[in-house]
Amino acid sequence: MHFTTILISAIATASANAAGMTRRQNCPGIHIFGARETTAPPGFGSALTVVNLIQQANGGATSESIIYPAAGGNVYGASVAAGVAAVANQTKVFNQMCPDSKIVMVGYSQGAQIVDDAFCGGPDGLSLNTTKATVSSGVSKMVAAIILMGDPRHVNGLPFNVGNATAGGFAARPVGFQCPAFQDIIQAYCDAEDPFCAKGNSTATHQGYGREYGQAALQFVQGKLKGSNTQASTGGNAVASSDVSRVKLDGMNVLMLFTLTALVII
Repeated sequence: MHFTTILISAIATASANAAGMTRRQNCPGIHIFGARETTAPPGFGSALTVVNLIQQANGGATSESIIYPAAGGNVYGASVAAGVAAVANQTKVFNQMCPDSKIVMVGYSQGAQIVDDAFCGGPDGLSLNTTKATVSSGVSKMVAAIILMGDPRHVNGLPFNVGNATAGGFAARPVGFQCPAFQDIIQAYCDAEDPFCAKGNSTATHQGYGREYGQAALQFVQGKLKGSNTQASTGGNAVASSDVSRVKLDGMNVLMLFTLTALVII
């Protein structure tokens, strides 16, 4: 009960912040969001390889990391809940500022799980109790591609799966799950040796998707961006400082959510 109350409160606060945003005058044609893996320090983590490849291939594209705890252990579920809320909030804030910009999502490990949940819904244990996507309708219209690497929600048989894994991850979707709204723009990479998205025992496999599949992911994203009538802005490769400050403020709300939920769970 406490968990649900805190989560709803944080999302409401973040939505209120987002509602106050105004459109930017200098928006990029493409904006990339990256979500890091468990225990990686703030930033892109192992998602950086693919984020950089996409940004370098599209002049003027900007990028932004999802601000969430990326914690493990007993607070993993609370971290996922905070991450799903962060994905929904940060993408909404950006879309309200730049409604004509295309969005690309890159998630790695727990980062892939929160992106997966935000776009394809749950349920996902105590972290998410709805089957609906939590991203806004504006984001849904402008997202061009979603890259998931080492996703714990992996389940065999989905049309967007890439790799040789047939076993599900430790937070696997149920057999027969579908994500019809976004399945044409998702690529999810998982190999059998991965202990997190499958049932393997090679952490090197789990950490190696950028090296193994980075170029394939880039080609997939470029194919989805092609013909989208977006032209990259020449305004540089970072979100304007005022926008970053606002995104960080919203991230603080999400981190506060994580702290409070962790106290309840522990």
